This record gives sequence, C-alpha cells and structure tokens, in this order.
Amino acid sequence: MLQFLSKYAGVIFDLDGTLIDSMHVWDHISRDWLFAGGIDPALIPANMETAFASMTIAETTAYVIDHFGISLSREEIAAQWEVMALGEYQKTVPLKPGAAELLRALAERGIKLAIATSSFPACCEAALSRHDIRKYFSAIVYSGEVKRNKTFPDIWLATASRLDLAPESCVVFEDMYAAIRGVRAAGMGFVAVYDDTCANWPAMQAEADLALESLAAIPPALF
Repeated sequence: MLQFLSKYAGVIFDLDGTLIDSMHVWDHISRDWLFAGGIDPALIPANMETAFASMTIAETTAYVIDHFGISLSREEIAAQWEVMALGEYQKTVPLKPGAAELLRALAERGIKLAIATSSFPACCEAALSRHDIRKYFSAIVYSGEVKRNKTFPDIWLATASRLDLAPESCVVFEDMYAAIRGVRAAGMGFVAVYDDTCANWPAMQAEADLALESLAAIPPALF
C-alpha cells in the first residue's frame, strides 16, 4: 500500500461519519421529530435510521411522508430537520481524530480536496467553519444537486467534475458500505473509514482499496 494516495490527484470526502463524528445527530433527529408530531413510537421501524443512511434528504422526507401519512411537504420537513440539527453542528459535533492533520497533509502535497455529502448545506458549512477546515476544499457537492443517491455514480462524477479531474484520478473516503457501488461505478478508488454506526464493516474492509479504523491511523508512507 506504499504510495497509495500519491497516485491520486483528488480526494473526495464524505462528511458525516467520515470527517466529523455526527452520525449520532441523525440517530435521533427524524425519530424525535416524529415523536413530537404525535406518531406512535410502536409504528416507527427499529431500523429506520439504517435505511436512511444511503438516502438523500429528498428520499428520506419522501419516505416519512409516505410511511406515516405526514401532510407537510418534503421541503417543509427538511427545513424543520435542518433547524434541529444545525445547533449541534455549530456547537458540539467534533472532528474525527486525525481529520485535520490528514487534510493539511493532503493540501500541502497539492492534492485537490472536495466533499460529497447528503447533509444539509448549512450544517456542513457550520461544522467546516467551526473546525477551520473549510479552506482545504475546492468543492462541496450536496446530494440534492444530483438526481440519485450515493449508491449511484452521479454525486461522485459531479464532484470530480467540480475539481476538474478525471474520475479515475480521484479516491473517495467513506464510512457507508452502500456507497461502494456508486464509487466503483464512477471508476474511483475507495477508502473505507470506520465509524461506530458502520454497517457491514467486514465487507467494507474486504471490498475497499484501503480500510482505516481511524483517520489518525494513516502512516506517512501512504503519501
């Protein structure tokens, strides 16, 4: 694996669960919102958040409307969820260990950096600014800007295009197993990053080009 990262001109990072330790926020936002709206807890699937992990915000809000008969629009629901999440991104959500150091090292080597995320733009910008890492990214692409979720190549190809790079010259850092399919369809490398919420971590380790228990575990030789 020596010189693994040096063969790529661009690195595309997922945000939640990869660069920042924020998945716990999404473990309760939608559920708390449903509780507040009077939905019987017994009607909420135990694995709902797991299903949401690979969805765009539009897909998630559509699921809530269809499954629970909510009368609000997708945009209205998303706006309410964004307000609920924003305070945590502004004040409490931490960086993953080693994230800032990795970004600085990549930037110093002239590697172009971008984010491809299903998060809310305001939440993303708040976390990046608070941790002083916004300066490292040439592009941020949100899932709402493309037609399909991360299991398809759309967001990955759009991000490479924003970096003005060929897809095959990019590698993706992700904590979501389902994203591998979209990354591979885009022709990119894949680095699996462990998070406590990871589903199918053994499978991610097996299928990724590189698997990291922590961003702080990257040896200098990989550069």
